Amino acid sequence: MLFRLNIIRAVVIDIPMDAKYGDEQSNLKISKIVAEFAFKHLRNFVKRIIYNYYLRDLSLASFKLPLGLALMLGGAIFGLSRWVAGAHIGATATAGTVMLAALPFLAGLQLILAFLGYDISSAPRRPIHKSLRRAKLLGAETP
Repeated sequence: MLFRLNIIRAVVIDIPMDAKYGDEQSNLKISKIVAEFAFKHLRNFVKRIIYNYYLRDLSLASFKLPLGLALMLGGAIFGLSRWVAGAHIGATATAGTVMLAALPFLAGLQLILAFLGYDISSAPRRPIHKSLRRAKLLGAETP
C-alpha cells in the first residue's frame, strides 16, 4: 500500500498504535517471512525508482544513480582485482593504482549520495486532497 501511495505522491502520516489481540496469540513468525518481505520490498523499491525517475519524470537525479553505481562498481572491481593480483605475487600497490581505484569509487559514492538527497527532498509534503480542492476552486484541471 505504501508503494502505491508513493506512486501517486500521497502524503502518509504514521499513527502509532498498540496491537491488541484480545485472548488470541499472534502466529506471525518473523523468520518465515523475512526473506519474502525483503524480496518484495526490494522489488517495490526498484519499481519506485523506475516509475519516479525514468517513466514519470526525467531529471538530473535520473543520471546520477546509474552513473554513480557504475563508477562505484568499476572502482571496486578494479581495486579488488589489483589487490588480489598484488597479493598473489607479493607486491604492494602503487599510489597511482590506489588512486585509479579510489577516485571512481568515491565519485560514484558522491553521485549516489546526491541522488539520495534529491530523492529525500522530493518526498511529497502537501496532501493531495488540498491540491485537488484548490484546483477545483480555481477551475483548473487536476494535477
